[in-house]
Amino acid sequence: MMRTRISRVAATLAAAGLLAGSVVTGFADAAPVFGSCPEGSVPAGSSAQCAVISVPMNHSEPDGPRIDLTVSRIAASGERHGVIFTNPGGPGADALGFWAQRAEVVPAELNAHYDRVAVQPRGLRWATPLRCASGTENAEGQQVSIGGGSRDAIKAACDAAQPGYLDTITTENTARDMDAVRAALGIDRISYLGTSYGTYLGAVYASLFPDRVDRMVLDSNVHPDWVWTEEFAQQQAAGKQRLDDLFAWIAEHNGDYRLGDTALRVYQNWVRLVSAQGGGWYANLTPPPASVADLPGELPEPLAELARDGFNGTVEQGGKLQNLVRTLISGGGSAQVPLVGATAVATYTRSFWPTFARAMSDANADPANVQRLLAIEGATATDPTGRFVFSAITCNENAVPGRPELLGAAIGTIASGGNAMDARADLVRAGLSCGSWRPVAEPVPLSGAALRTKPLLLQSRYDALTQYEGGPAMARALQGSLITVEGGDHGTFGRGNPTVDDAVLTYLRTGQVTVSHAEQAPLPTR
Repeated sequence: MMRTRISRVAATLAAAGLLAGSVVTGFADAAPVFGSCPEGSVPAGSSAQCAVISVPMNHSEPDGPRIDLTVSRIAASGERHGVIFTNPGGPGADALGFWAQRAEVVPAELNAHYDRVAVQPRGLRWATPLRCASGTENAEGQQVSIGGGSRDAIKAACDAAQPGYLDTITTENTARDMDAVRAALGIDRISYLGTSYGTYLGAVYASLFPDRVDRMVLDSNVHPDWVWTEEFAQQQAAGKQRLDDLFAWIAEHNGDYRLGDTALRVYQNWVRLVSAQGGGWYANLTPPPASVADLPGELPEPLAELARDGFNGTVEQGGKLQNLVRTLISGGGSAQVPLVGATAVATYTRSFWPTFARAMSDANADPANVQRLLAIEGATATDPTGRFVFSAITCNENAVPGRPELLGAAIGTIASGGNAMDARADLVRAGLSCGSWRPVAEPVPLSGAALRTKPLLLQSRYDALTQYEGGPAMARALQGSLITVEGGDHGTFGRGNPTVDDAVLTYLRTGQVTVSHAEQAPLPTR
């Protein structure tokens, strides 16, 4: 519940239960009043303030039903040069606490001269959460599995609680929400920092509202031609490369961690530990530089069922396969084990490498000692509504048709003990993530032709979540300037990299980009 002084309209909305997820109609716009933020949304002691802003559920029907968005704002500590909005990614990542969580790591100049605003995306908690109750809803509000099964059944479950809301969970509507917030705050032009999926959201915003953009920084970019199936398939190859880099770094520091003096030996230790924790086929990763064709190839259900009985096209079988694919591309889920979950985080955040190596060393010495691994895995945990929004956006607007014929290739790879990441890529490309869910919206054509100042794009060469090719491709689409950053950090700004941070600040001040290359951020002192 919001602990804040809010406008009469917002108070009425809260009293009507809108913050708990309902959709209402007929309220006029009112100037937002900022106060305390929802419990748990920003770090304790933060200077962030929050307000509730009402926007149309469907922007093509401005007089129709409305939803609530919570917005956080941190005022510039000095002379204000502008206002910078943000989105941290996902789709499905909470945004409200972004600036407050990074107050100590972003350059002081940004904190001093910019009001920092974050809009919680529609469908998430604190933003009229998407609710799709099953017929067997329990006291905790169990929802349907929004990414699997029949879309007709899913839509019926969602519409029972919030008629029409599911179809509005798209990037375009999220961008239009952001502009509605801009207007409600009385801002003529905004600057923007987007990371990961936030780059795509920013590109859509810039294409729809170019006259409302001052400066735009896009960090770790989605490939505009891979939305969405190919984007997630490409993550597998990128993740494998970064995993090899991680093993090689640990080997270079064998004196500290005692996990092996070559990347192959570290890998072999990793496989042994994953298997001991019950990771099964997740350990089947081609090591550097050898082959693992002789590794056991335990097939997880439902692939074992598919190998035995073939693909029958039933909703039940399709749902099982979709659940497996979602587990794979999310990097989490009950099928994984602590070491695998922590590894997924470490592959795209180099600052975690020393902590991860120490955690793996702890588990190597004592298999029961997985506390550090669990802490790393939990660093990127999200609220369950994030998974619902992820599925809704990616399935509502997926523009890459599935290729079911790749199912056989995936099964063959796993059964032969081959690279599990290759199998994951084939499963994703097969189209199982969305199954029978057909898109309801077409992606917005991206263009930067009308922007007053061309965007600045940052892209790590070995990013494990957004392949490097996404940076140049997005730069071409928006006619922006690209800075290539060495290494593989996912998110390069505010990581203690002076070249990157100075380039961003120069761009925000002047609109000019003076460098095209940066080394990777230094590792924190161990």
